[in-house]
Amino acid sequence: MAQATPSKHKQVIERYLEAFNEQDVDALPELVTEDVLVQGLIGADGDVNGIEEYGEWWTETLSGIPDAHIELEDYFESGEKVAARWTFTGTQENDLFDIPATNRSFEITGLAIFRMEDEKIAEKRYQQDDLGMLQQLGIVEEH
Repeated sequence: MAQATPSKHKQVIERYLEAFNEQDVDALPELVTEDVLVQGLIGADGDVNGIEEYGEWWTETLSGIPDAHIELEDYFESGEKVAARWTFTGTQENDLFDIPATNRSFEITGLAIFRMEDEKIAEKRYQQDDLGMLQQLGIVEEH
């Protein structure tokens, strides 16, 4: 059976994950709208509004987890809405959102619902296993 060509939305999401894995914060303008809205990010005090604020979050995250890597597991789309599930791995080698470096590794899953606009990410609603990450980093005791 012939392989289908990835949709434009999927190409954007794949490039977005590639940029994160390569710590290419400068790629954000090609991937997200200027007024992007992001919800559910660890370390963020509420919603992240706009490309500048989102870029700061990326920089902070990648500074704390220099080997951060996201692997796409599942992808679905319907119209302008996209859902992606991935596995996020890394080692917290430096301070991360006021959490001192632990030098411990983690592996968690996350799910995001994106709203696409003009072949860019305009909105991202994100949920990941933050508790599992904090437990694996030794910040929160496992029960």
